[in-house]
Amino acid sequence: MADWLKDKYVVLSGASGGIGRELCKILVRKYGAKVVGIGRSEEKMLSLQAELGESFRYRLFDVSVRENWAAFALWLKDEGIAPILLINNAGAFPTFARAIEAGAETAERIMRNNYFSAVYAIENVSPLLVGTEKDKPAIVNIASSAALCTVAGTGAYSASKSALKSYTEALQMEEKGRLYVGLICPGTTATELFRGDENTKNSALDKVAMPAEKMSKKIARKILRKRRRAVVGWDAKLMSFTTRLMPVKGLFLIRGVMKASGSKVFKEVFKK
Repeated sequence: MADWLKDKYVVLSGASGGIGRELCKILVRKYGAKVVGIGRSEEKMLSLQAELGESFRYRLFDVSVRENWAAFALWLKDEGIAPILLINNAGAFPTFARAIEAGAETAERIMRNNYFSAVYAIENVSPLLVGTEKDKPAIVNIASSAALCTVAGTGAYSASKSALKSYTEALQMEEKGRLYVGLICPGTTATELFRGDENTKNSALDKVAMPAEKMSKKIARKILRKRRRAVVGWDAKLMSFTTRLMPVKGLFLIRGVMKASGSKVFKEVFKK
């Protein structure tokens, strides 16, 4: 099973940092894949290319713009690249805030980055995916534990990841037998975006966050085993279990834990 990516192309968005960057390294070094990474920082992409050599190529563009994906698909065709796997990993996480105060502009921006970017990618790249009779072409969407358990202060983010979850599940039902479609829901991860927020340092989130390298290794194993759905991280599993057991009360139980923590990262959520 683990050799189905060897010498095959993988397209991966959000490749410049965090989970995406670590996944690129694992896919190339451990599984022998060739990766086309998508990001916005050329400095970070050049650094990754220096580490991985000819097995890594990159393109720079904003994944939230539909036209950019159409241009990327044309580039793949011109380069003669027929990927076997598309991983939609790019995303954005705003600071914790009440949904009403965050406003529509934030909701629209996060929805474009976290949900519509995957829709655009699948629309343009899925026709180019090529597999074999044994190993079908594949799409993996990286959602979040917030898709399984809405978190106070993350209205836009939770909504975008919930939309991605539902869209992925529709693909799984509709493309059964033609594509392998995977949904990965990771828990709190110590990415550069996470570390860049002063409010998270020494906070409740900081204590539960899994290092990006460790999280990426777990995710890669789920993908290689062609798991249709995987919840990764103890906090994600706890959130999933709680809301399945108590769909309404579970949300407020987790809210209570967040508030009781007194963490400054949640100060805008629970202010009077």
